[in-house]
Amino acid sequence: MKKLLSIIALPALFATSMQVNASGTITILDNVYQVDTVAHLKVGPGTTTTHLKLTGPNLLQAHYLTIDKTAPGVSIHAVCGTDMVAGCERTSAMAKRKSNDKRLYFAGTNADFFTTSGNATNGTSKVGSPTTSCTVDGEIYKTSNSQYQFSVDREGVARIGRLDYYSGTAKLGEKVTLFKGVNVASPNNGITIYTSRYWGSTNQNDKAGNCAEVVAKLVDGDEFLCGGTYRMEILSEPNATGDTPVPDGQFVIHGRGTSVSGCNTGALDFVNALKPGDVVTLDNVVLADGERIYPMQIVSGNPKNVGKGLTLDSEGERGDASALHPRTGIGVSQDGNTIIMMVVEGRYGGSAGVRTSQLADILRYAGAYEATNLDGGGSSTLYTHAFGIRNFCSDGNERAVGNGIFATVDLPEQIDNTITEIRFADWSMNVPKFARYTPKLLGYNSLGLLVDENITDYTLSCPSELGQITDGKTLFATGGGTHALTAEVNGVKTSIPVTVDNNVEFTTRLPQILLDSREYTIELIATDGIKTTNVAPEALSWSSSDAAVATVTDEGVIKGISNGQATITGVVGEKQVEIAVTVEIADKPFMNIIEGLQTADWKFAKSGCSSATTFTASEAGLDIDYTISSSRSASLTLTPLKQIPVWSIPGSLEFHVTPTSASIKDATIKFVAANGEQFRISLPEILADKETVANVKMSELIDAADLVYYPVKLLSIAMTLQPKNGLKGKISIPAFNAVYAAEDGVDEIIDDTLADGSESVEYYNLQGIKVTNPSNGLYIKKAGGKAMKVIIR
Repeated sequence: MKKLLSIIALPALFATSMQVNASGTITILDNVYQVDTVAHLKVGPGTTTTHLKLTGPNLLQAHYLTIDKTAPGVSIHAVCGTDMVAGCERTSAMAKRKSNDKRLYFAGTNADFFTTSGNATNGTSKVGSPTTSCTVDGEIYKTSNSQYQFSVDREGVARIGRLDYYSGTAKLGEKVTLFKGVNVASPNNGITIYTSRYWGSTNQNDKAGNCAEVVAKLVDGDEFLCGGTYRMEILSEPNATGDTPVPDGQFVIHGRGTSVSGCNTGALDFVNALKPGDVVTLDNVVLADGERIYPMQIVSGNPKNVGKGLTLDSEGERGDASALHPRTGIGVSQDGNTIIMMVVEGRYGGSAGVRTSQLADILRYAGAYEATNLDGGGSSTLYTHAFGIRNFCSDGNERAVGNGIFATVDLPEQIDNTITEIRFADWSMNVPKFARYTPKLLGYNSLGLLVDENITDYTLSCPSELGQITDGKTLFATGGGTHALTAEVNGVKTSIPVTVDNNVEFTTRLPQILLDSREYTIELIATDGIKTTNVAPEALSWSSSDAAVATVTDEGVIKGISNGQATITGVVGEKQVEIAVTVEIADKPFMNIIEGLQTADWKFAKSGCSSATTFTASEAGLDIDYTISSSRSASLTLTPLKQIPVWSIPGSLEFHVTPTSASIKDATIKFVAANGEQFRISLPEILADKETVANVKMSELIDAADLVYYPVKLLSIAMTLQPKNGLKGKISIPAFNAVYAAEDGVDEIIDDTLADGSESVEYYNLQGIKVTNPSNGLYIKKAGGKAMKVIIR
């Protein structure tokens, strides 16, 4: 398995592509897990995404973003779904919607827990509302003194902790009262502000008669900013309904309680005394550990699980904290310059999910000094603009959520997409000896944004101790040890460490194959538990047990010679692999799959047909005499008691059928491939009283060039009849052919005259249906084992 390598032991050349933790293990709740770095990719300026596979008492998959917020142009921004307090939106959709030609939201995760049901008093849905605090670009969407907040202030300082909103004030002349919240169930003895991003009205009707509300607007030039001071002009007389509508772009000031503790006027009296034209000064004080801050971005979570670099005992703070679930977390490094956004997958066999304290240990491993748990479960989503959703979402697809938190970059007026940085898609590689490794190269512009996710014009180089470079783009790992593999694009270089492992076992992708006279290049594969790598077949010495049946070249190319069986053996050192080869070369253009089968070889089932319905197998085909006993549905199904193998590797399958009396509404013919994969031929309506020949190319059903599918076997033939009670008829299937005839010249269109009967000629339309009397048009003509496109005039 590919372990995390020690960066210290490798040349400085690797530094740009290996900014990952150097340890090969992690302790999670006293259990040691082995760490495998599956991926480590740059997703934007100063930002990487890392995928860890953690193997211990259970299996875990962790994905995280490491964001250097000091990188030029990079900042952190929250987004509320649909830009309202209520409303859900997928994390990826938020990023795409908010991105524009000035700012790109290039990576992020879901954030707050949110309301999942219920309506406001005016019928407006509450779904999607953050359960606690959220601020977007300085504008308060909601405040709360509960749970924990990740915040970034106007100086760019990131924090995790509880925020206190209860120290603000509202002033009018000599009157002072407390200002405690925005868009939240009103705290007692204080002012609460409601904005037009809320639920349409204040929704505090349970306080009716015990509160006072007035409509207000910002004084021109003032800004409604979290932590700031601003003035509001009163527009209405007070009312006590507790459910005042909030006009678009305006506010409602709500007050309740008569206490003068910390002020000189009770909030209820303060608001009741307001009249249109009054100007109230609101000082929106926000405290973090007793210090006043001016937050620009806030999202909330619970519980806090990392504090001062230590995992906190967080599991008693939330009901499901000790259960195993997918989790999302956010952390800040000790110097405050790095933000970590993490998702740990769960609820499926590939990842068990984690407790909040286990999430804490993984966040600490990724560099978090302070961290909190965010909303998890099916909400957990880690998005990147460069590579899409990085984690498996436990719902099976991405869920719409209440809000998200993102890394963004400011964009210049003109973006230069010249590649100034390249990286391997693999951050390091272990390859077995004699493997071929063709890397994927990623190209980034001067902003650090991905502009080419598959560079093709590159050149590789490496020391001879590692191996040889073929075609300038592929490493043939003939050496040993760990060495640098370097890629260059227009003078821009990057390197990764590649380790050649002499002890990795390899095997054939196809231990047994069916061949006709074609050639097959042996496919050897090796896996380290994460990636599968191709091994060059020419590294082995090859031999055939019967060269009269199949030959093999020094390069590992097998060719079928004559019908029979042979074993191909490859040897290198003490390693040996074998391939069982069966050669079947068709000696005629067509072979009837069902020829020679007896009635007893089939299971016959019927529905909507009377007991008088019978089935018989003739020498070449099948006959069914039926009597329909239903006016709603009638069906017939033939299943061979043993799966019928199709000889060799046909180019197409040709089904002949003639129904009388009733048309066949549809027919479905099922097959199973050698690898267990099932596929089917589905035929539309087959008209009564005429022969229909349906020819379907194998390439339309499977990857016909891949020998993993052969031999194919017939599973069943099912037909649905046009139902008519009492109707008698017959279905003849004279042949079901596997077609091997070469289609020489099939793409060449030539003029033709209708055959005069001196030779056996068949015509088919371009849908593969046999045509008895072709008129003017384009057809496929089959004669003498060959086919060609012809124009009938």
